Amino acid sequence: MARFLIAVTAFGLATELLAQPQIAEGDAPGPRITIQAPLRLAPFHRGKPFTLEGDVMEGELGDLRKETSGRGIRLLSGAKKEGAAAGSMSFQVNGLKQNENRWYRLRVRGLVQENFHVEMDEVFLRVEFFSNSGKNSLDYMKKSLYPQIERERKDFADKGTNKSLGSATWRNYAIEFRTPFPEVDTLRLSVGFAHGAAKGPRGEFWISEVEINSIPDPKDYVRPRAATRQAPAALANLVKLGGRWYYDPRGGAKAPPSQFDHTNADRLYYLTDKLETPFANNMTAWLRKGYLERGSTKDNPKLVEEDRFVADNVVVSFTPKHLVMKSKNLPNHPTAVFPDRWRLLDGNPNYIQEQDFTWYIPLDPKEDPNHVAMDATNKNEALPGGPIGVMTNGIFFHNPFDEKVYQDAIWRLDRCCGHPSPIQRYHYHKYPVCTNTPWDDQGKEHSPLIGFAFDGFPVYGPYEGDGEMAKDSKANPLNAFSGHYDKDRGWHYHATPGRYPHLIGGFWGHMDPMNRVGKGLKGPKGPKGPKGPKGSKTLD
Repeated sequence: MARFLIAVTAFGLATELLAQPQIAEGDAPGPRITIQAPLRLAPFHRGKPFTLEGDVMEGELGDLRKETSGRGIRLLSGAKKEGAAAGSMSFQVNGLKQNENRWYRLRVRGLVQENFHVEMDEVFLRVEFFSNSGKNSLDYMKKSLYPQIERERKDFADKGTNKSLGSATWRNYAIEFRTPFPEVDTLRLSVGFAHGAAKGPRGEFWISEVEINSIPDPKDYVRPRAATRQAPAALANLVKLGGRWYYDPRGGAKAPPSQFDHTNADRLYYLTDKLETPFANNMTAWLRKGYLERGSTKDNPKLVEEDRFVADNVVVSFTPKHLVMKSKNLPNHPTAVFPDRWRLLDGNPNYIQEQDFTWYIPLDPKEDPNHVAMDATNKNEALPGGPIGVMTNGIFFHNPFDEKVYQDAIWRLDRCCGHPSPIQRYHYHKYPVCTNTPWDDQGKEHSPLIGFAFDGFPVYGPYEGDGEMAKDSKANPLNAFSGHYDKDRGWHYHATPGRYPHLIGGFWGHMDPMNRVGKGLKGPKGPKGPKGPKGSKTLD
């Protein structure tokens, strides 16, 4: 099955067209957008793929002193060119074939500022279907994003968040659809709003990424019925790799590849109550201007001079006992500007640097009968300092505290819930809302897989079910480790936005000793790593 990707190049580069369908040029300026299969790079300024209408503009996303967000599309709910504020960004995809897959997912990554508001729920993704090369309009579908926006404002509210950047976070919004007729050969895709009613400054919706992917026909990958708990029918066509992991040969050779990267991540499945692809769109990143090159030292720092695309930021392979993740630990999302010379967060003096990590995730994790959860400040050292798990984008996470001082680190973080350590390692302390997931997490069902603790047990997003956050569950409450059990997933952890311990509260199983590397891993067998530079105020 062909896989087509459209990627907004708000950060300066884009993929170049290598396969049909094609993008139609728009009339308005904007970042270049292309379809790729496989990936290749080209400067974005060669094309004008977007059409912008109404109170929408292309430009820098925020204050360059504060965040590394690049350029993108801004929906202005407070501007009123004619009547109530309204506008849209749209683009066109041509060349769909009747005999090709007819299911697609349109996704945007955006940041809805605190005072962006509309009336009548009018923030939307819209898909229009055409035949005859776009000349004959056949049908359309539209999805309101505003209920999801309002729910996330409530569910992810965190009083400890540093307010200098604002309380808004980068999120994914998506719509899945099937072309309604085989004659459809053209799509027109839009994100927009109407009835704008901004309630003060910070009244914009920023869009940094847009992509459209061909996805498997859901009839082949159905979730099991609750009464029988049978595995999906498609499981018979997959190759078991170990644990809950499967490979989809898609009619080809049954032998799995030696590794999975951005070219085949959509064929690596994890089984919960459905088949998920947690590494899809999560394995590439950018080495940004102002980061440190790998190999830089305190005495010989080497700053990155221009943005470079890193296709192999995350690469995955399997042994009989482990999922092995090689990661360069580069965030694949916007970050605050580090070092924080203007003290817009906490004056963090550290850089983000390319790394070379290998993490080992047990395929068959076991409960530790002697496990201990953190106390209120982790003075019992139930969790070590330094890395305790890794997300599917290759960024590792720490416990909630700045090391040694037992101070909650939440207020020190950027909008994507991370920052760099004194040894220049970007990491998370709480639910990393910017991590891509195979589905947009609207709080309508159980959240998808987002990472693993180093004991091998999986970490899921914050939702337990429709309208229910796991931290508030009465039927299946979380324990002190921020975990619980269900029949589909076994033992697993949940992120708990706005509530301690934010990610995991302790290791439910045995931490794999092969992950005891780097600074601060001070468990019973963990060696101490090198010290950070003198004068650093960020201690983790």
